[in-house]
Amino acid sequence: MPTRTEHIFEAERLERQAEIADNAHARAALRRMAQASRGAAALVGMIEASEDKVATAGL
Repeated sequence: MPTRTEHIFEAERLERQAEIADNAHARAALRRMAQASRGAAALVGMIEASEDKVATAGL
């Protein structure tokens, strides 16, 4: 599973591609993909935080 950081890097890459895309349809699609990557980063971050909490609780 990709890490939170990897999802963020992917979102940034997609945003850069959106900036240079040659048409509005491509820009919109790349921005949606970047938004999805940022959402995935948030979810992975929550999972990682809960795993850390469980590990420190000794469960």
